[in-house]
Amino acid sequence: MIPKLYFGFSYLKGELAPMFRKKYLQEDIFAGLTVACIAIPLSLAIAMASGVEPGVGLISAVIGGILAAILGGTSMAVTGPAAAMAVIIASNVEQYGMTGLLIIGIVCGILQILFGVFKLGRYAKLVPLPVVAAFTAGIGFIIIVGQLPKALQLPAPDQNHVFSVIQHIGTYIETMNPIAFGLALMTLATLKILPRFFPKAPTPLIAVAIPSLIVYFAGLKNITLVGSIPHSLATPHLPNFSQISNWNDLFMSAFAVFALASLETLLSSSAVDSMGKGDMHNPNQELIGQGAANLGVAIFGGLPVTGVIARSSVNIAAGAKTRRSAVFHSIAVLAAIYLFPGLIEKIPVAALAGILLSAGISMINWKEFIHYWRTDRSEALIYLITFIAIIATDLVEGVQAGISVAFLLVAIRMLKTRTNIRLWTNQVVMRVGLTGGMTFWSFGRLNKLEEYVLEHTGLRFVVFEFNEVSGLDSSGAGHLITTAQTIASGGIKIIFHSLSQEQENIINANTQGEPVWSYTHTESEIKVILEASGVQHSAKDVLRHGMQKYLVDFAKERKQLISTLAQGQNPHTLLITCSDSRLNPNSFLSSGLGELFIVRNVGNVVPVYESNSQHSEVAAIEFALGSLEIRNIVICAHTDCGAIKSVLGGACNDDSGLSNWLKRIRIGYGENLPDNVGDGVRLNLLNQINNLKTYPVVNKLLAEANLGISAWVYDVSTADMMEWSFESGQLVSLIKEQN
Repeated sequence: MIPKLYFGFSYLKGELAPMFRKKYLQEDIFAGLTVACIAIPLSLAIAMASGVEPGVGLISAVIGGILAAILGGTSMAVTGPAAAMAVIIASNVEQYGMTGLLIIGIVCGILQILFGVFKLGRYAKLVPLPVVAAFTAGIGFIIIVGQLPKALQLPAPDQNHVFSVIQHIGTYIETMNPIAFGLALMTLATLKILPRFFPKAPTPLIAVAIPSLIVYFAGLKNITLVGSIPHSLATPHLPNFSQISNWNDLFMSAFAVFALASLETLLSSSAVDSMGKGDMHNPNQELIGQGAANLGVAIFGGLPVTGVIARSSVNIAAGAKTRRSAVFHSIAVLAAIYLFPGLIEKIPVAALAGILLSAGISMINWKEFIHYWRTDRSEALIYLITFIAIIATDLVEGVQAGISVAFLLVAIRMLKTRTNIRLWTNQVVMRVGLTGGMTFWSFGRLNKLEEYVLEHTGLRFVVFEFNEVSGLDSSGAGHLITTAQTIASGGIKIIFHSLSQEQENIINANTQGEPVWSYTHTESEIKVILEASGVQHSAKDVLRHGMQKYLVDFAKERKQLISTLAQGQNPHTLLITCSDSRLNPNSFLSSGLGELFIVRNVGNVVPVYESNSQHSEVAAIEFALGSLEIRNIVICAHTDCGAIKSVLGGACNDDSGLSNWLKRIRIGYGENLPDNVGDGVRLNLLNQINNLKTYPVVNKLLAEANLGISAWVYDVSTADMMEWSFESGQLVSLIKEQN
């Protein structure tokens, strides 16, 4: 089925309307000018790092900034050339020239628009975060190495061979221009120090202006300057497609640029969201806007662009209120091209190298790696492999390596089999809780288990529990069958407990001859098998084994949850239900610790309120609504209820405690008993709702419209949950009702 396509006409209508109002006009103009002061030197520097003329970066900031601001899906974002893209763009310029780069920009734009229209923007989040962090750090390292010769005013190295630069760094230092290097260091120091004292100042502009003024007034003649830039926008034109011979490689490069540009943009948009300004971004619309921007930029002869977090954050900090600020930023850059080209041409190349060195240093965020190392060594490994692969090969292969390692580690975690072994106090029954996947990877674990079992003399039963097995394939089943057969050959009986139907089918399909195990699904079935062999079943040992699994598999992994709940409970629902063992509220409601305040009794009875009542139900209801301030109550009955069967069978005629309790259900029926158990369950449920309303605290909250009450029936045969609809007067499926 083809998904519904995305067209953001209504979205853009609402987003663009504020741009045509006077409100916040002054704030948007100021923010746009502030961002332009930063965008101009950054665009020049990124163009230089990308291997193109500096003016190309300015053209990209103008066209890309306007189109993305109007058509994008992130209100406060600013689009332009990005340092993170400079390395891959430089490689493409070297390989295909400017004509190839323009074609790459067009392909990138078309792909972004298609991905947005087909609503594929959300899949950018599938890239593991350590890969993204290492990708950014790797680019930062390459930028630093690539800009060192420019900072030393030496010939530019091959951007794809950073190790050769490192090898010859001594030679570079011997032949460098010390004044140019001093200007680069001055720029770098300004960028790092000035924001600490003047956070709102246009630091990049100041960092470039200071060395430019020094060169001009000192009359330094041996310093390389930016040189000639276009004094106007180029005429839109399509590239000469006949100049391209290797289209397959070109399209692969275009796809790589598309992937990296889209990822950079969507990560930037997520960062803008985290700043708490405006609405959350629309990833599909953002891709469409970026696609239009890249198409426009390519036609005007510019670089591929992305949403840029540095300029976007400045935009927000400067007080931008609408998308106009990004448009004003582009207009200001365009004005600089027309009005002040001479000033831009006199900027020292070393100063632009200093800007890129600063950007590269910021991109190598070593604190991220330390965080991964401290929290999850596997993610630190993904980061390290991605970083090294990017430096040693290229960006695309590095990201591929990182993603491959990430998926490999996920697969290992999923395939890994864990065992929780508990020997009963009678020393003749062993319970083995299996957790994780049962695959070819399980061989080693099962082999060790086999050795451990056979070491225990006197064992008569081994119970394999499959409750926590996430997956079982033929290889895993084969290893498990071999282990079971080896254990059984020593006279030990095997029980496979709580398999799913699919798991049972896989084991049967891989079994040759008669199975040496028995299948069970309930603890009572295990009890029957044990006692038939003269072994006493120990309920206490079952509970101990369960508690051990809980401590190992749950509590150990959720220490923060346990610690938080130790400070106090704050459940969201009071659940009143029956004591029947077939009901496990936390399981069928998928609720965790601390979510449900549960009252259980025979027949899910709510006694009529009495001020001098000594029933625990009264205390629990008042405590839940008063002390815990719960505002949602669910009374949950169930089909095939033994309490209802007893009442309808006349088991309320003696003075036992059970009979006296069941009389509360019988009195609720009045003169006419229900004809069957199903009607009895339903009528009893409604009677308990009425009884609940006799409580003063309940009436008070209902009068304030501050309490919700629901009546549910759990079907023990299908596991479906039915809810009583007070509007239609019938039971309806709770899940279907929501769907």
